[in-house]
Amino acid sequence: MPRRIADRPMPAVRLVDLRTEKLRGALSRQLCQAMEQTLRDDGQIILLLNRRGYSTHVRCPACSALVKCKHCDVAMTFHREDRTMLCHWCDYREAPPSVCPECGSGTIRYGGLGTQKLEGEVRARFPGVAVARMDADTTRGANAHEVALDKFRHGETRVLLGTQMIAKGLDFPNVTLVGVVNADSALHLPDCRAAERTFQLVTQVAGRTGRGPRGGRVIVQTFAPAPPALEAAATHDFVRFASRELPERQRDGYPPFSSLARVIARGATEPHVRAYLEELATALRAVEGLRVLGPAPAPIPKLRGEHRYHLQLRAAEREPLRLAIAAAMPRVSLPERVRSVVDLDPTDML
Repeated sequence: MPRRIADRPMPAVRLVDLRTEKLRGALSRQLCQAMEQTLRDDGQIILLLNRRGYSTHVRCPACSALVKCKHCDVAMTFHREDRTMLCHWCDYREAPPSVCPECGSGTIRYGGLGTQKLEGEVRARFPGVAVARMDADTTRGANAHEVALDKFRHGETRVLLGTQMIAKGLDFPNVTLVGVVNADSALHLPDCRAAERTFQLVTQVAGRTGRGPRGGRVIVQTFAPAPPALEAAATHDFVRFASRELPERQRDGYPPFSSLARVIARGATEPHVRAYLEELATALRAVEGLRVLGPAPAPIPKLRGEHRYHLQLRAAEREPLRLAIAAAMPRVSLPERVRSVVDLDPTDML
């Protein structure tokens, strides 16, 4: 018998292995068929894709050079509506290149999938069906978020697609299908909570369907259907997820079996940033019971023109960890134009 939340049976979730699918776009055959059936039955559809823009990267096939932001060490995202490449971290924008800036090749390829491209595919596959997109680009205007949801609530929109802003807090009884277009986007981030976030996101968006008398179903597309986070999310089984996740956290010394802190330093001169954290790490390693990892370049090593390094610190209890950091930092002089911040119980590691 399916588990129930507030006397409501949870919808059935199907995992679609994209490794065996011959995709011609973003939507698998199974998801397309389910969408066709839902529209015939006068139901509504929610599609989740947690990447905005049209193409998530621009690359030269001749030399494999990736077009990156001039201020951040991240790939530029192509936005088709205004023919602009945009950095989603610092908002720097520029026109897409006509030739490769590295080798001069005239062949530039736009890869990856964002919500703009998904919207175009849905409109092409289902002509005449009212589609709305909700992401940071479409909800900038006053009340844009409420207007889009109100149209969906009254049935003026049949398909609502967007980023994680559509994953929680919405109650639409006529939604009988939810599709997670790419469930892997956050699964392999360098973060001990990556699996937990993936489980939360899939279960949250799955809860958007099945709220009416007709019930609902969820289709989750993934290139890695075996991870426990997705297997447990498919059955809405938190106990199963926790029973697999917690032993791994305990083995590796991550919360809730320890307290975690992160020291991030950033500045215009990379050697100064690194040297500061190296000195701080030496001071912290003298503290008994404190495990110090790093310093190392942050997962995003450059942001808004500044180089970034970080330390990861673990201790059995939070308060001794906080006191150790508070005692060590005044003993290490902060170089000019270098800034640092301490993040106790960090929510992400980027």
